[in-house]
Amino acid sequence: MSKKFFECQVCGDIHYGEAGPAICPTCGSEEAYEEIEEIEAKEATGL
Repeated sequence: MSKKFFECQVCGDIHYGEAGPAICPTCGSEEAYEEIEEIEAKEATGL
């Protein structure tokens, strides 16, 4: 399985991995991550 970018739809936290976390480490929301494109992740983080 390849790594992808995921964004929390509640707080905007970005995660890079095989799947988004079940619970957001930033805001505590459950099952709030959706896969996003790499360019969206770079724009969101300013990288």
